[in-house]
Amino acid sequence: MSKNSLLLIDPNFKAEASVNCHLLLKITNDSFSYAIVNKDSGEINLIFDKQGCTTVEEDLKTEFETDKYLSLNYSSVKAAVHTTNFVFIPDEWFDEDNLSVYSQYLGTEGKIYSKHNEALGFNTLFSLDKNIEQQLPETAIVYPQSAPLLAVSNHLADHALLMDFTSASFNVLYIKDKKVHFQNHYQSETAEEFNYFLLLLIDQLALNEVIPVYLQGIINEDDDYYNCLLKYFNQLYFFLPTEKQNSELLADMPKHYFSGLLALDLCE
Repeated sequence: MSKNSLLLIDPNFKAEASVNCHLLLKITNDSFSYAIVNKDSGEINLIFDKQGCTTVEEDLKTEFETDKYLSLNYSSVKAAVHTTNFVFIPDEWFDEDNLSVYSQYLGTEGKIYSKHNEALGFNTLFSLDKNIEQQLPETAIVYPQSAPLLAVSNHLADHALLMDFTSASFNVLYIKDKKVHFQNHYQSETAEEFNYFLLLLIDQLALNEVIPVYLQGIINEDDDYYNCLLKYFNQLYFFLPTEKQNSELLADMPKHYFSGLLALDLCE
């Protein structure tokens, strides 16, 4: 799938059925994917994925202008969007009536979004690149790229790493004692670059070889990134879509490719 487009469509899906579906959009710094999921059954009707985007906002603009499925009416539209401007604020320190006070931490004078995670006890404040923001549907509920990772954190071991890969980057979440201790995104186009960031994480987070490491996105068993992880960890698991999202549409695909995208449906 690296640096290619993929489109999977249920042949029985009808455009008029979109009103009973959720549209899920995952926009990273180098990829764009979306899924159409029936809101009642959890059945996946369509999945699109494009890796290796040179300019994500241009690819996003083109897709919204030319893809007929993106212009349908949906029960809800959810978009998880990559941004480097984000900060986690614990509930006890958060003032929802005065979001502008946090602009100094985000380095922006634009719109500040806020998403509360009640289970984990903090709020994620973030801002978006205007070129990306203006391409999104007006009805879209916007989340930071970390949201799908946080949404499945209760499905992980109490002490664990979750890594979500694109063809040229990865997003990482570190859980300790069922609390979020670290989350960040790294650009990594080669196994050598990945190895560097991995050693940095191991050192800074004091990780050992027995911590469970859950993998999703564009990674395969015995590829260079997987083998790099095997040098330092002995518990690697592919993280599969949760809930009812095991669709016939994915029968011939590695299901962990789309776990991060589909987890967006769990976000409140």
